[in-house]
Amino acid sequence: MNERPDFSNESALPSPDGEIEPPKRMFLFESGWRLGIKRGSTREFCYMMAPGQNFYHRLLDGEIYFAREDERICFACASRRGLITFEPKQLRDSLAAVAADLEAVPLELDWRDAKRTNR
Repeated sequence: MNERPDFSNESALPSPDGEIEPPKRMFLFESGWRLGIKRGSTREFCYMMAPGQNFYHRLLDGEIYFAREDERICFACASRRGLITFEPKQLRDSLAAVAADLEAVPLELDWRDAKRTNR
């Protein structure tokens, strides 16, 4: 009676070592897109063709898709296109490494600096 309900989300299930993995987060970095849910029986198609197919596939009832103007793209095609990612944007790389010993850093003078020191 106290059985765990059957969940279809594999990321919430315990891994083989017994730990529960956190759910994946998705990121969208291209502006202008919004999410939609396909409702009803009207025929709507994904804007992209799946690999190995020469036709546009239908969006199914209840399917979540990305939309921009007249484009509608399913999650699988959005992932293949690089529209969504599972990694956040990284901070920019550091510009230069800071030397630990400032005495060891050679001092370079510009020609304008050389004129000032000769006065």
